[in-house]
Amino acid sequence: MSDALDYLLDVRKDAIQPYFKFLKEGGKHLDDKTRFLLSVITKVNAQTEAGLKQYLKRALKEGNSADEILDAMLVCMPTLGLSKIIWAVDIILKMELPEFDPEKLGKIEQTKAVQTKKKQWHKLIEITDIKEGASRFEYGKQACFVSRDGDDFIVFDSICPHKASNIPGDAIDGMTLECPMHHWKFNLENGECIENGNQQPLTKIKYKIEGNYLFVYS
Repeated sequence: MSDALDYLLDVRKDAIQPYFKFLKEGGKHLDDKTRFLLSVITKVNAQTEAGLKQYLKRALKEGNSADEILDAMLVCMPTLGLSKIIWAVDIILKMELPEFDPEKLGKIEQTKAVQTKKKQWHKLIEITDIKEGASRFEYGKQACFVSRDGDDFIVFDSICPHKASNIPGDAIDGMTLECPMHHWKFNLENGECIENGNQQPLTKIKYKIEGNYLFVYS
């Protein structure tokens, strides 16, 4: 939020707050991924560079791929026009976001497509065999990282969001995970990227506990 908006919220709160409430209520049936993708499109249309940079990063964080963002802009060409799309892509290239690397485009979608076809509950491991802290487990042709804090668990896909490489178990150092390919580091307590990449987090995997076993949905 800009200093100007902060100022208006301070001195004209009653006038400005209904606008933000309207925006929130207007998109309450949209998930975060869709809402922030639409926000990117509106910033391209308005050609606001700061807004585009802000919402582009948020759209990536909420699970949109670079391919999906590019496709969304191209689908909206009748409204945006080619010149605004070129303007936006120029800014994206200057940001040097690894997700938009031509060599990476399409790879994440291919990985997701394979996983989507096979998505089901997998019996991973008995709860008593999961140590405190972070561990890596394999199931079928896939793998995941499980972080345990007492009776609380969080599960992450082993696929790095940078170049879609499969991160090995020896990449764990305490609660930090370092992808050996380009040395992106992630916090295994929440999946956030904490060094080098600082863009997309690890992908969380849904899990459940039944009969003292941990199951993952992937």
